[in-house]
Amino acid sequence: MIFQDASASLDPTWSVGDQIAETLRAHGPISRRAAKARAIGLMTEVGIPDAASRYGDVPHRFSGGMRQRIVIAAALANNPQLLIADEPTTALDVTIQAQVLQLIDTLRREHGTTVLLITHDLGVVSQVCDRVGVMYGGKLLEVAATAALFAHPTHPYTRALLASNPAGAPRGARLPVIPAEWSVESLREAELASAKAEAQHG
Repeated sequence: MIFQDASASLDPTWSVGDQIAETLRAHGPISRRAAKARAIGLMTEVGIPDAASRYGDVPHRFSGGMRQRIVIAAALANNPQLLIADEPTTALDVTIQAQVLQLIDTLRREHGTTVLLITHDLGVVSQVCDRVGVMYGGKLLEVAATAALFAHPTHPYTRALLASNPAGAPRGARLPVIPAEWSVESLREAELASAKAEAQHG
């Protein structure tokens, strides 16, 4: 699993290389030497420059983006079939965010791993996801192919969510607001009332 805060995911007193190697040793019979070699290989694969010499560095000696790469390396260490990425770019700036997302996508293809991306960023969803599940209040409301969901959302909450996205809205336009006390039923009622009003005035 890839967590959103790499700093909280890594032990600040332990070298990043040993943390990756320990992940390997905890899940199978592998010698310390082989685990270290594999960890260095993973660090190289995720784009850590001069990985062998940085194996012994502790997390604070890396930038935020590099720490997230270390977390990705640890997550991929045992070749998982499913990789859960929970807001993996939240703490990163836009440029590093794009690099990390591209890295995850590249590694997904190379390792044949399915990625479950948890995010609130609709821009990220539209760029990197094949299918989308929309959730609210712990409930799965709608599942569809990404292009289909953005073009023709079927659930009232999905439509409200997309309508409240400022991307593409005219400058200064007032965006719809999803109230804190929102419920599926109340939004359906509001949609029906709006449709009825439009029909009456049409």
